[in-house]
Amino acid sequence: MRFLVTGTNRGIGLELTRQLLARGEQVFAACRQPDAAADLQALKDEYGDRLVLVTLDVSDPASIAASYDAVRQHTDALDVLINNAGVSAGSEPLGTVTQEHLLANYRVNAAGPILVAQQFLDLIRAGATKKIVNLTTGISSIASRENGGMYSYTASKAALNMLNKNLSLDVARDGITAIVIDPGWVQTDMGGPNAWITPEESVRGILKVLDGLTLDQSGHFFHYTGSEVPW
Repeated sequence: MRFLVTGTNRGIGLELTRQLLARGEQVFAACRQPDAAADLQALKDEYGDRLVLVTLDVSDPASIAASYDAVRQHTDALDVLINNAGVSAGSEPLGTVTQEHLLANYRVNAAGPILVAQQFLDLIRAGATKKIVNLTTGISSIASRENGGMYSYTASKAALNMLNKNLSLDVARDGITAIVIDPGWVQTDMGGPNAWITPEESVRGILKVLDGLTLDQSGHFFHYTGSEVPW
């Protein structure tokens, strides 16, 4: 199958790329500076044409449009889009919230995924499995939230959840399944070394959920273990 994955230079995105290639898929791996991404370059050396490196800054509409043109040179269809790219303003206790942090997080975590999905929609329509997977976070669940702080990150991901719900309703007529999924607290640069699970564990779970998705599950909020998360 043909996968487009964003934010692939490190962490979950890099591990998604590794595991998808290992099982025989074609991957379009997008990040801001693929030429400087040593791990991606090593995978390119190993897998050749099955890995296409794509320059993409999801906060820049012009970059999104250019990435579409780059992918379109190699394929006329995509089976799965995985919107993984994201940022965080950190713990952000009350009193430190700024407009700059809020808007930066919204630009990448909320606007980015919906604009990427919108740009690539015709290729996804032409795909075989027609799936869009947006990585969110469990702490964007309003019903489950028990702590303050992290205003920009949690709110931008909650906005992503709503954008995905709207998207799922609009693309249902095309047979496209669109979900949000919590990858868990993962040992990445963003999650930190004290996180509960490794990228390998998280990605195995994400791919298991993705492989089993059906159209009637579109618009839902999943945990990487397969359980559903309350809104």
